[in-house]
Amino acid sequence: MRKTVFLGVMILLGVWCLLYVGVKIDMWRLGYAIEELESQRAEFKKQQEGLQVRLSQLTDPQRVAQRAQSQLGLTVAQEGQIVMVSLDTLPPSESGENFPVRLVREFSDTIVSLP
Repeated sequence: MRKTVFLGVMILLGVWCLLYVGVKIDMWRLGYAIEELESQRAEFKKQQEGLQVRLSQLTDPQRVAQRAQSQLGLTVAQEGQIVMVSLDTLPPSESGENFPVRLVREFSDTIVSLP
């Protein structure tokens, strides 16, 4: 009887030790994974900040205007060069002869305002 109880206690102690070691190994493995993810997060944060700076540089209105003038040869519109066209005054065409106008109407009906 004593041998059976002793054997049972030893088996339970062995199983407990195996479980304890397994949990500790998982904790170490997860700790290393957390450290790796934190370092990746820091790298991504730096990359995001750099990209944000680059975006603000590329979308600077003065820079866009300068590049439009120097590379594309665009100039500021003079008075009388801009003509406003209202699509409401044009008659709808069934035959498709005013295809560009119909296309612009369809496009303007589907425009979604951005915040």
